[in-house]
Formats: sequence, structure tokens, C-alpha cells
Amino acid sequence: MKKTALSFLLGVASVASVATMSAALSGCDSKTSANEKNFAVTVSQYLDKKGEQCLDPVTWPVDVYEVDVRQQKLYPDNAAGQMAALEAAGLAKGEDAMSSGVKVRRYTMLDAAKPYLRANPGKKPRLCWGRKSLSKVLHWDDPRTVGDHEESSVIYTYKLSNVADWARKPQVKEGFPELGRTIDGERGQKEKLYVKLTPQGWQAFGLND
Repeated sequence: MKKTALSFLLGVASVASVATMSAALSGCDSKTSANEKNFAVTVSQYLDKKGEQCLDPVTWPVDVYEVDVRQQKLYPDNAAGQMAALEAAGLAKGEDAMSSGVKVRRYTMLDAAKPYLRANPGKKPRLCWGRKSLSKVLHWDDPRTVGDHEESSVIYTYKLSNVADWARKPQVKEGFPELGRTIDGERGQKEKLYVKLTPQGWQAFGLND
């Protein structure tokens, strides 16, 4: 074979190799690929919408009965413990009162709590104390087909922002254990998010709930 013909064939082969490699790289960069970059976007989108951290909703005023007060040391996260924690944090005030002939400790919300109130349409207001965002995607399961789509799960760690000073108080963390675990587990506690593949890319289950 002549040198010019050989050079031509080698050139065609090189172009074909480059085209194949480019196609492969393009596939890796696709929004539908199961990779760290895409799952980081998915987790971030979920936390942007669902990452605000709040206490369970409370209907004010809150009446705490003597039996709860007596059991507070044994169960610091009961109603008495939680209200005492909010009072110590300056968000609530307790006063002795009567309810249906029974002595209670009645707690009302103070103005200092109002900046932390969030209310979604049709739901009771909640006291919110911070927000989660993605720290790092650690790993994910191989996608599997379920019905007409693919699903996976992503393990990640989070970081916190805009954490209220009162949320870091030991008595508040004791009265609200989930809050305490979230704050103490920042950047180290692993969380799992279930995701599904859509035509637009990976999306977290519950994103639009």
C-alpha cells in the first residue's frame, strides 16, 4: 500500500476514534447519567426547596399539665421539656392557669419568636431555625428499572446555614432531639435521598409534594 493511502486511512481512523471518544464523553455529561455531578444537582435542588429546618407545628397557647412537669426529667422531650426549652430560649412565656378546673402551666409565644415563623398555605405555622444544603455526595446505588422509569438512591452529607442562636442551646437540643441530631451531625451525618430519572434528568422523590 502506498504511503499516501496509508496516511489517509490512519487519518480516517483517528477522526473516527475522536468522534467515538467525544460521543462517549458527551454521554457521560448527559443529565440522565448516574454520576456525582448530576446527583449533586439533584440533591441541591431538593434541599433548596425542602431544606428549611423547622420544629413541629404548635397551636398556641400550649397547656402543660402537672403530670408532664413531673415526668420532665425522665422525658426531657415531652411537652413540659419542650416548652421549658423555648421559654429558656426567650421564645415563649409560661404562666400558671386553669383549664377545665385543672391547674396547668400555660405557654404563649413571644414576639421574639415571630421572625422564625414560617407558614405554608393550608398548614400551621412552624418555628424554623436553619437550612440544610449539600456538603458532599458520597455514593449512590446503581440505577434499577421500576415500571417505566429508573430509580436510585444517593448518600450525601449536609451543611447548615442561618442557624438561629437559640437552636444551639443544650436545653433546646435536648427538648427537640431531631434538631439536636441535625446540628450535631453537620457535615458528618449521612442522609439518603431516593431519586428517579425523568426526561429532564434525575429528580428527588417528594420534590413537588
